[in-house]
Order: sequence, then structure tokens, then C-alpha cells
Amino acid sequence: MGEEERLKAGEPSQASVQTEGVASPKPKRGHKRGWITAGVVVAIIAVAGVGFWVWHEQPSFCNAICHSPMDYYVETYEENDPHKGITVHAENDVTCLKCHEATPWLQLQELAGWVSDNYPMTPDGTKLADGKEFASEAFCAASGCHHELGDTYDEISANLWGFSGNDEKYNPHISHQDLDLECGDCHGIHESNVLVCNECHNLEMPEGWEAPSEQ
Repeated sequence: MGEEERLKAGEPSQASVQTEGVASPKPKRGHKRGWITAGVVVAIIAVAGVGFWVWHEQPSFCNAICHSPMDYYVETYEENDPHKGITVHAENDVTCLKCHEATPWLQLQELAGWVSDNYPMTPDGTKLADGKEFASEAFCAASGCHHELGDTYDEISANLWGFSGNDEKYNPHISHQDLDLECGDCHGIHESNVLVCNECHNLEMPEGWEAPSEQ
């Protein structure tokens, strides 16, 4: 009997007879595996991104990217010298970028300096030529930095009246030279802390501080 006659008679076709009892092929799992692979890739990228951002906050990042101009600052951050203000910051987990905000404009300037190898260095070539001039009232008394003492320079000054071992009338933050001094004149962050008052007075100095005559 031909194939057409089989169909007219209501009998199964020859092809149907041949495939009867043969199991249907299982659906492919490639689609599912693709989603798993994509998920793993995304997770790796996320972990790497978080790790990079944490490193981005550390002094070692600044040194690795900008090379030798940052050597001095990384060394002082890690050397635990009680004479330097950076030691107190390091002990309180205050990293570079918590003070030196990485604004887009600043980063473009730094990138240009790195590409051209043109940094403003001190005459002896040991560090960047910012020094104490960078530690201004606007920079050091920024809101949120020394919040336990106040949110403005005036509040911070009012809560730092006098210091141990001296008459209370001596407040280095509200002095007769107030308009002539910046934070960096006394507070050496990567340099030694110097009590400029002792150029004229003979005050008891806080631990770890130096007199101007010792410079």
C-alpha cells in the first residue's frame, strides 16, 4: 500500500511508524548556561570594582599611579612619627582622599602633570611644592572634618581654648596673630608640628610638637 493510500485509510504514515518509540531530544541548556556565565562575570566585575575603589582611597594608590612625587607622603603616612599631624589622621583611618577630594578638575590637572612629568617640586626635589600653604583655614576647618569640635573655624577655635600646662589666656587658635597665620604654619601634616607662639612666648608644648628654634 502506498503512502497516500495509507493516509486515506487512516493508517499511520511510514515515517510515523519508523519514529514511534524514539525519545524526543532534550531541550538544549545553552540558554541557561549563558545566564549563569553572565551572572558570574557581573559578580567578578562588581567585586573588582569595589576592591579598586577601596584601593583608590589608600595612599598606596596615589603612589602607584603618580610614582615618585607621592613617595614622601606615603612614607610619612606610614612611619608613625608623633611629630607629624598625618600620624593622628592615619590612626583614625583618615586616608588621602578623605581630605584631598578628588574633583574631576583636580584629577585632570594631576593627569596632565603625570603625562608631562611636570610637577611643582621643592628645591631639594623631595616632595610636591604645596607644603603648609595647602593647609588653609578653608581646607582644614571644612565641615565634617573636625566635627567633634565644631563645623566651622569659629566653633573649633572656641572649643580649643587654652592647652595643657599653660595659662588659659593662651589660645593659639584665637591669637593676636590670627589674621597672619594659617593652620599649616603650626600644624605640619606631612611635616613636624611647630608651636609658632614660642617665637615670642615660652609655652609648654603639646607632646610631639617642636619649637620654631628646633626647625
